[in-house]
Amino acid sequence: MVGKGVTMSATSPNPRGRSLRGRPALGLLLLVSLLLGLGLAALLTRTPAPRPADAEARIFSAGRAMVDVERLSRAPRPLGSPAHAEARAYLLGRMQALGLDPVVMEGPLSPGSIRRMERWELSAEAAGYRVRNLVGHLPGRDPTAAPVVLMAHYDSVPGSPGAADDATGVASVLEAVRAIQARGPTERTLIVLITDAEELGLDGARVFFGDYPERARIGFVVNLEARGGGGRAMMFETGPGNSGAVGLLADAAPHIDGGVTSNSLAVAIYRMMSNDTDFSIPRDRGIAGLNFAFIGRAEQYHRPSSTPEALDKGSLQHIGSQALEVTDRLLRGGPLPEAAFLLLWPGLVAVAVAAFVAAIDPELARVRIGLVPVVATVIVGGWLLAMGHPVFLGIGMDLPGILALIALLWLSLAAPLALMTPNSPGAGPWSGLRILGLVLIVAAVSVSASALVFMPG
Repeated sequence: MVGKGVTMSATSPNPRGRSLRGRPALGLLLLVSLLLGLGLAALLTRTPAPRPADAEARIFSAGRAMVDVERLSRAPRPLGSPAHAEARAYLLGRMQALGLDPVVMEGPLSPGSIRRMERWELSAEAAGYRVRNLVGHLPGRDPTAAPVVLMAHYDSVPGSPGAADDATGVASVLEAVRAIQARGPTERTLIVLITDAEELGLDGARVFFGDYPERARIGFVVNLEARGGGGRAMMFETGPGNSGAVGLLADAAPHIDGGVTSNSLAVAIYRMMSNDTDFSIPRDRGIAGLNFAFIGRAEQYHRPSSTPEALDKGSLQHIGSQALEVTDRLLRGGPLPEAAFLLLWPGLVAVAVAAFVAAIDPELARVRIGLVPVVATVIVGGWLLAMGHPVFLGIGMDLPGILALIALLWLSLAAPLALMTPNSPGAGPWSGLRILGLVLIVAAVSVSASALVFMPG
């Protein structure tokens, strides 16, 4: 009986041993994927070098735009303050010098903004209970074509010079207008909108899109914002017509300093949050558009440290270059973007492939199963490129970080919990999560590498 028992022991499978022998390969794959992800992240999160003030007239120059940033950011400029009035007077002069024939468009402060001013110990009476937008026009050759709005806000919160939020946006608008003029006449009219009271409650944008006589003809809006003092500028929100708008961004990408950074997942998440910018007003009125912002150096957001000296000049170059190239293409003819359905392609592909892999090989025992996410990435990526939307691959410049984080969390939980699964080490429900995590990492790295190859800049 002893011999028979020994024989049974020698021939019985040892699932725990097989599972443990497979773990070094999984750990090596995870380590290599994370190292590749970190390398790509370091490469793809850099801001472009700022162009000097003597750069060619047809391109955006952070060196030229910094003159306006420095002038606007001498002191905090909340509504009703002397610095706010000085900033408005300065901007009127700058817009007049650009030939935009600016006008001051006034409207009432909302009750909510008045209450916020009281909490901030500001005087709504000193502001006359009014907001004052600055509106200029760069006429196009076709007066019947729908105009395009390029906008940013010139007010700041109390206590912050607001070099980033939103002196950077205003300066980028003015520099972009100058570069557009240097490129010659446009087909469409450009409306240059410098809004007031954004920080209080979007009152300036509400007044413009509610009272502007030609508001029903506006075809597209480009808004510039900031929620920090540096980092790459992301196109983080679209209006109706998002598929066409993303295609427009793809067309402009090769000409943008630093390329584009966009993420359809960020758009979906942002819309579930309570945050708002001036872009929310035209978006809710059904006007197509793109919203840009940078969010790095978050410690500067609405703080006294948001000064011209602390501002990342590369961020200014990146957001300004995007504003210029996108707006210039909108103004020079062709139909404006139309509404269409936009999917979260990389995430959808990753989940579908993960489900397929988990279904046919739950133990991840066959090495060849790794070909499935590779083939899926190549096929879907090629399809999107053939559709003329390489910017979808550009989603991978940000989405890989999200996918890899989710995958790492799942893997860190799946491995120890798998050992705790009774009578089935390395298997059970946690095996599927581990497989999904590995597939997500592979998809993240693959899509990001595709973006690096196919997205110039």
